[in-house]
Amino acid sequence: MQVPKPDIIDPYAYPPRAFDLAAAARYLGLTPAAFSALVRVGQLPFARQLGVTAVWDRLALNAAFEVASADEVRPDGKPAQKRRGTPAMSKEWPGYHNVYTPETLADRWQCSGNHIRNMIKRGDLAGFQYGGKLLRISAAVVAAYENADTGKARDR
Repeated sequence: MQVPKPDIIDPYAYPPRAFDLAAAARYLGLTPAAFSALVRVGQLPFARQLGVTAVWDRLALNAAFEVASADEVRPDGKPAQKRRGTPAMSKEWPGYHNVYTPETLADRWQCSGNHIRNMIKRGDLAGFQYGGKLLRISAAVVAAYENADTGKARDR
């Protein structure tokens, strides 16, 4: 019996750092439509703009998956018992522990809310607008930024 070859063969010996929409969805085992829906609701990070291409950071996707993996399901598809520690997220949204406001993130990082807003404007940190005006930062993006091996994360 002959083993079928995959449609796409990556010629590199290391994993890519950035993915386009189709590759990012495939990386998480999702369809592009399901992936886009999760990005829209803030469960997955937004894309970064590199030139004219929108790409997703592999490390940010890994962090988002780790946050989402707390919602495990049993083999029969029913939700497993939730095992969550005390969340350290938004004080203003007590039921929603997957986002930060600029102020709550500033408390965590011991800086000002304006510094967080400026980081988002510069593109150093991905944020999104909730309800058209309210600025929020996904916990997955924060985790990816804190875990990133960059000078930016250490120089705070």
